[in-house]
Amino acid sequence: MTGRILLAYFSIMNTFIDRYDLTATTVHPFVTYAVSGLGSTERVYTEALPGVQIRPGLAVQGEEVRQHRDDAEAWLRRNGLLSS
Repeated sequence: MTGRILLAYFSIMNTFIDRYDLTATTVHPFVTYAVSGLGSTERVYTEALPGVQIRPGLAVQGEEVRQHRDDAEAWLRRNGLLSS
């Protein structure tokens, strides 16, 4: 698999990253959270996905998702995932 992938972080994603070869892929981690923000997401993906470029992630508190639409769109644009 090559290209870019948005990858949420949940325990189930460990099964996904174990099953698929993401070599030569750029991963853009994102999470919604109650307390921990990105936590160890970027570190876990960096360790689990050698040969994959891990970009800075986006964390939005679950209760505030609707208030952070502009932040999410800006993050997508900065990463070339959303055109103007």
